[in-house]
Amino acid sequence: MPKLPGIKDSVLSRIWDELKHINYQQVNDKAAMTYTLCIAGTEAETDEISSWLGRIEYPLLRSVLEDKETVQAENTARMRRRLRRVKLQDEGDIAALAEEHRAMLRSALLVITTPRWATLLTPHADRVYLYEPSGAEELAEEILNDHPGEQFALSHVFPAFRTVHARREIRATAMQNAGWALFTAAPNLVPNPGQVVTIPAEALSDFVVLTVNEIKMMFELVALSGRKVQPLQCFPEMGIILGLAKLAESAATNLVGKAPGAGPAIKGGVAYAFTSAIGEAIFIYEIAGVQVGKDFLEERARVWYDEGKKTATELLDKAKKKLRN
Repeated sequence: MPKLPGIKDSVLSRIWDELKHINYQQVNDKAAMTYTLCIAGTEAETDEISSWLGRIEYPLLRSVLEDKETVQAENTARMRRRLRRVKLQDEGDIAALAEEHRAMLRSALLVITTPRWATLLTPHADRVYLYEPSGAEELAEEILNDHPGEQFALSHVFPAFRTVHARREIRATAMQNAGWALFTAAPNLVPNPGQVVTIPAEALSDFVVLTVNEIKMMFELVALSGRKVQPLQCFPEMGIILGLAKLAESAATNLVGKAPGAGPAIKGGVAYAFTSAIGEAIFIYEIAGVQVGKDFLEERARVWYDEGKKTATELLDKAKKKLRN
């Protein structure tokens, strides 16, 4: 009788087979798009905007970096290649703009300035955004909303966009994993003898699919954090995912996924919560080089669980409506 492969070997083999189908180069191509970003104002104003563009504001870092809230950009040369400045002193400067500066404003993907100059600059540029320190995060959100095709290119170069963008990619993957967890729980909505067979198969399937989705998320977080995605150089991130995912997906499948009625929503919520926590762990590693552990994962999963359960319940309700129609 042939020897059955070990679970560990079969799981890693299936993960590797799935990863072969991921076109990570697409993420690299998005991150490498060429563009220019123009900032306009007085020297002090442009210095302030430039400084903001070069920082990551991520409050969660306080729990792992001794109360530091920001990480300064390392690759300022890359920022300089994409950044153009138009320095102004008074309103007359705009009326007498040199053709070189007019061309900068026209060709830039977007222009960031302070409220003082916004109305005067609008005729010279397609998109003018207002920078105010108290609304910096909202500004990053607005810019990414208006430029979905350039999100990776903006975040790859300018750290100010990374937190907002990372949260988006993490949430998208969390929702995807919540949906998968609901799907695999469907055969178990009504207890039956077949669960003796389906539960182990479901656990294996969940771990493979959810982990592959998290690795795809990792590639996105690597790219938006300013690095080129090269899978063979992502061993630390792979280790974080495989280590934390084993705990997370086992909990999602084996502990709370089998209760009739509420079970699938709970399972989807847990998958959402742990995926969010794993995404945060990867992002922290990318921007600060710090590896977090089990305590961080469990604490952050608890933070995300309520939102995850709500999201999973909404997905489940939509699925049930489609079945009834």
